[in-house]
Amino acid sequence: MTLASPCVGTCKLDDATGWCVGCARTGDEIAEWGGLAETALAVVREALPDQFKRLGVACRRLPWTVEDVREFVLRSLREGAGTWALGVVSAVAEFAPPPGGLVEVEADGDGVVASTAGGLLRFRIDDDVRALVFDPPETPETLRRVVLAVKRERGRLPAVDTIDDLGPDRDAIRAEDRDARLFDLGLGRKEGRFCVRCPSGPARDALAGAVGMSLASALPRIGPAMVQANPARVVESALGRIEVASAIPAPGGVSPPGPHTYLLPDHLATGRALPAGMLLPHAYLPGAIFHPAR
Repeated sequence: MTLASPCVGTCKLDDATGWCVGCARTGDEIAEWGGLAETALAVVREALPDQFKRLGVACRRLPWTVEDVREFVLRSLREGAGTWALGVVSAVAEFAPPPGGLVEVEADGDGVVASTAGGLLRFRIDDDVRALVFDPPETPETLRRVVLAVKRERGRLPAVDTIDDLGPDRDAIRAEDRDARLFDLGLGRKEGRFCVRCPSGPARDALAGAVGMSLASALPRIGPAMVQANPARVVESALGRIEVASAIPAPGGVSPPGPHTYLLPDHLATGRALPAGMLLPHAYLPGAIFHPAR
């Protein structure tokens, strides 16, 4: 099986070195990649970390096939090896087992579904997904953050900038949740959206009454109801979704261990989808980040 191309969609040769500033290969290596023998491909790959370092390039694609990416996700979930984070900066869902907890994992074709106390995760991993790293090349694999990015043409999420009633959550991971109503909190971001899912009750009534309002304007109305009712939070990206049912901490409180969400409206103005130092090539949308346990 041919090693996955290191191309990240930024295709421009550096004048000084002759290496591509996106993948650190020469023009000849790029042109010949599909026809090179496995041993020759491995030689090229072995030289890339040093060439990335000399170019000062941060974003690098791992030499993983789609099967490799899927197996990494499955193994990380089964072993509780770290935390999967999905969303944008200041509006994030994190999935990891609580202390001593277990994760149940199922794989079906492109789909990966995981559940643990307080949360559910579903990713779609196909040929449009790429595994990228931004940490220095010398970072040990066990400490390396992995970004799963999705080709932009796979489609972005609808972006609205006011609270919106999306109707019943027909995409809910569990069938019993699909009649509850889903409300988009209106982040206005193409990279991810932060939603709240409510059955009938005061929280749903509060959100329905805030439809058309900005999140900042609606918070005084919906905030107390959210903390009291503790509805599920659903955070989505082009890769999939994380659903969190753990307790929403009161203002100034601390999120519980295990699956939880962060929503910090005052910090959303940064406009960043990924943490500082992680800048995706235009060809991709962020899917999720794996943070290894330390």
